[in-house]
Amino acid sequence: MILSVEHIMLASGPDQATCEHRVRLFFEKSQLVHYDSIEIDSKKCINAAAPEFEQRIAEAVAGNRQVLSDLLDKLTKEGCENLQDILDLPQGFQSKLLHTMSHLLDGFFGIDSKFYDIDEISHWLTDSRRKQITESPETCWLVKVKALLNYGQGFEKKSD
Repeated sequence: MILSVEHIMLASGPDQATCEHRVRLFFEKSQLVHYDSIEIDSKKCINAAAPEFEQRIAEAVAGNRQVLSDLLDKLTKEGCENLQDILDLPQGFQSKLLHTMSHLLDGFFGIDSKFYDIDEISHWLTDSRRKQITESPETCWLVKVKALLNYGQGFEKKSD
């Protein structure tokens, strides 16, 4: 079975090629996520000077919020309704939901990440990044990535 995942990565650099290279290096060095292939859609990469940048980055960050919301809904349906319930959370599906949510909140990149800022190590837009976007928009690039993971026929499903 092949899993296809898309990510929007934010990177800084003097030009698009540098940012694309930095994104490739990020995936090569990632200790948590290892894909079989990475494709960068160069035509969909934009810098912060582009008129559609604000909308694209807002949609990407909203994607992370939606993933977090969906995971929280699943965890609630599994019986975890408040923080106190975490003390009795069984190991397995429920703890994995909480684990994935924690990664989104603490900045660890994962296959569930829709948007990720490789410079700020964050799933969100930090104040310092917003300042950089305002002051030097030409140096901040959104890089669209399509990644494939094959975990069938002799391949084990990879996890963190």
